[in-house]
Amino acid sequence: MNKAAWAEVSVRTLIDNVAVVRSQLRKGVKLCGIIKADAYGHSLKEFSKMLKYHRLVDMVAVGRIPEVEKIFSIMPDEGVDMLVLGETEASEISAACRKEHFDTGRVIFSVYSMRQFADINALGIKIGKRLRVHIRTDNWITGMGLSYREYLENEQLIHKADGVDVCGLYAHLYSSYSGDREKTRLELEEFDEFVKSMDPDYRNRLTIHVANSAIIFTFPEYAYDMVRFGAAMYGLTCYDEGRLKQAMKICAKIFDVKEIDGAAPLAYHSPEEAAMRKRKIARVMIGYWDCPLLLTQKNVRIGVKGKLYPLADDVCMDNLCIDVTGAGDISCGDEAVILGEGGMSVNDVLALNGIEDIHSDWMCMTAGRLEKIYVK
Repeated sequence: MNKAAWAEVSVRTLIDNVAVVRSQLRKGVKLCGIIKADAYGHSLKEFSKMLKYHRLVDMVAVGRIPEVEKIFSIMPDEGVDMLVLGETEASEISAACRKEHFDTGRVIFSVYSMRQFADINALGIKIGKRLRVHIRTDNWITGMGLSYREYLENEQLIHKADGVDVCGLYAHLYSSYSGDREKTRLELEEFDEFVKSMDPDYRNRLTIHVANSAIIFTFPEYAYDMVRFGAAMYGLTCYDEGRLKQAMKICAKIFDVKEIDGAAPLAYHSPEEAAMRKRKIARVMIGYWDCPLLLTQKNVRIGVKGKLYPLADDVCMDNLCIDVTGAGDISCGDEAVILGEGGMSVNDVLALNGIEDIHSDWMCMTAGRLEKIYVK
C-alpha cells in the first residue's frame, strides 16, 4: 500500500471475538453490537458494510440519530435493526422521519422519561406510526432513565399507548466496569427483582437487556434476552482473561531515517536537556490529530521490525519521530506500528500511563482522515 498512515481492522478477529461472546451465552440470547462513536474509532461506514456481509449481530446500537442516518446512506434498503441509546427528543425524530431514506421500521428509540415518552407517543399518533422504543431504566432515583418504581407505576399506561410500540427495556450498570464485582452482583440482583415484578404479559413482549461487555464475562447468567457489547467485539478490556484479540492495528510508513545532533529540534520546541545527545530518528507522517488521545500520552512505544522504540519528542500535527538509536536494520519504507500486533496493545498503553481500564476505547479514537482498511 502506498500510504503514509492507516488503520487496519481484522475482519477475522471481529468474527472470532463475536464467537467468543456467543460461547459465553445460552442459546437464543440476541447480540447487540455497539457501533456508536464511529464504531469505537473503527469506522462506522466500513464496519456497517462488514456487518452487511457477515451478519454478526442481531441488532446494532448507536448514540445519536445522525449515526442512524449515516448507516441508512450506506445501506438504504437492508440491514439489522438499530437501537438509539441516547435520549432523543420527539422533534429530532420528527425531522428525521421527513428524510427520504429514514425507515422508522428499522429504528428503535430509547425513552428516558415519562415526559419524553408522552412526546414520542403524541408524534407517533400524529404521523400514523407506532414508533418502536426501549425503556431506559436506572437503579438510582436520580439516574439516567425511569426508576424501577416509576416504570412499575406507569406500566399499563406505557404498554397501552397508541403511538409507540414498547418492545424492549434495559439498564446500564456503571459499576460493571469498576472492578467491584460485589456491587455489580447486588445491582444485578436488584434489576432481576424488578424484572420479576413486571406483569408477565408485558414482560413477554419485551427484549430485556442489562449485560454489557464486562457483565458478559463476569455474570453471564444475567444475559436475559439480549446483550450489548462494544469493547468485547473490538477486543478491548472487559475481564475476558485474554480470550479476545484486539481488532485494530494503526500503522505508518517510515519515510526518513537520519542521525541528528543533540540540539536539533524535532517538534515545536527545543529539546530537553536529557535529549541533548546524538540520536538516530525515524520519521512517520502521522500525528496527534490522527490518534488524539493515544499520541498525546507520555509513555508510547512504537513497534518496528518486532522491537519497541520510544518517541524521540512530542508528537506534532503530522510528525512523529521515533528514537531508533542503536538500530542498524531500519530504513525508509519500513512499517511502524503505533498500536496493535507488532506494537503496543491498548492494555500496554493504559498500564504505562496509569489510565483506568474503563477508558480503553479512548485509545482507538481516530480522525476520519486516517483511512480504515478492513482486511480478512
